[in-house]
Amino acid sequence: MYKQMIRCLILSGFFFIPSLQGQAEMSSLQDNRGPAFHLDAVNLATPDRPDLSRLNLFIELVYDELQFVKMSDVYEAEYEISIIIYDKDGEQVDGKTFQEKVSVAEFDQTNKRTSYNQTNRTFDLEPGSYKIEVTLQDPESGQSSRIKRNITLQDFSKNELAISDIIWVSEVGLDSSGYVQSIRPQVSDPLKGLSSPSYAYFEIYNPENLSNVSVDYELRREHKKKTIKARLLENISGEKRIIYFPIQADSLSHGIYHLIVKARAGKEEAKVNKTFYVRWSILPVNARDLDEAIDQTRYIATKEEWKRLKKAKDGQRLEEYKKFWLRRDQTPGTELNEAMESYYTRIEYANQNFSAMQFQGWRTDRGMVYIILGPPDDVERNAYPRYSKPYEIWYYYRYNTEFAFLDATGFGDFHLETPYSVYEFQRLIDR
Repeated sequence: MYKQMIRCLILSGFFFIPSLQGQAEMSSLQDNRGPAFHLDAVNLATPDRPDLSRLNLFIELVYDELQFVKMSDVYEAEYEISIIIYDKDGEQVDGKTFQEKVSVAEFDQTNKRTSYNQTNRTFDLEPGSYKIEVTLQDPESGQSSRIKRNITLQDFSKNELAISDIIWVSEVGLDSSGYVQSIRPQVSDPLKGLSSPSYAYFEIYNPENLSNVSVDYELRREHKKKTIKARLLENISGEKRIIYFPIQADSLSHGIYHLIVKARAGKEEAKVNKTFYVRWSILPVNARDLDEAIDQTRYIATKEEWKRLKKAKDGQRLEEYKKFWLRRDQTPGTELNEAMESYYTRIEYANQNFSAMQFQGWRTDRGMVYIILGPPDDVERNAYPRYSKPYEIWYYYRYNTEFAFLDATGFGDFHLETPYSVYEFQRLIDR
């Protein structure tokens, strides 16, 4: 009966708000955000201070996320980074705030999606659990974004054999004797794949100078059974050993990978693992593989396009996918396909905000509506109604329509009160 009441009231242009205890709230869904940046937090031993443990933070920001200003002969952008570190009790124990400046000579460089400015900061803290909060603000736009991360800093001095965290690096500088003198770190996260050339860098700590230490690694792709295993070194010694080896990221398929490194000396063993991502530039960052990327086009593909994509053989599927997005590229020949980026940004927003039960956000009714139509102009929601199930009503004034979603289970699994097909939504946009 409640569904029938909603249907009648929506069609007539009115909606009843039950009582103050279950009062609906008006809000909006917007995908505004500050500059997107990438963060890696890595733990190594503090040199000459066994009572402390070192936290290295690597922060990367792509040029295209910044607001550049034309100066006399260059383009400049500035941004502020604030780092706060809390202990397990929530008390601030350290932090830094500083300014960064980026200068480029050509305007085209300001829109580069492949150029990054990297910042590194180091903190020496007592071993233990910490929460890191990094905020980046662009003063030109006034927007800011924040990443929070939990990390446990090891006490490397208490074990006879230990391994630091793994650092992904793009360059390793050696001195005349062949010893590592410098490294250029890089960040890999769900939105940024590992670039080539790439190396896995880590340190082995052997304070008792155990002999016959061997080092092995295992590389596996998530959701796949096949793994690559190999021995890196054997019969090594010394209280500290720096090790790095190449990761052939450009030879790997699009996906999520896990690297596990083990060091052994007799009965002593130490292990570390780290996740990295390989992203083909033609595929969106939020798709696990080509199959999922194709599946996610269902909301904007025509019937004919959908048939071609689904029926294409293995060797043709990537080419069909490229053609699909090339037809929608408003600026062909440029580095960025704006239509593709906008579409998959909506998918990412849907995954972050509308996931329910076992379904990713883009597969839900709210996700579908958001992805096809964009953010609604207004949202009326009542999460705790007194006499009914939770509901939301999304108003699209630009399309002169609205959609009601009901959460029949009470677990956030909202469904359209009146089902619509994908092609009905497409016709709504085209009319």
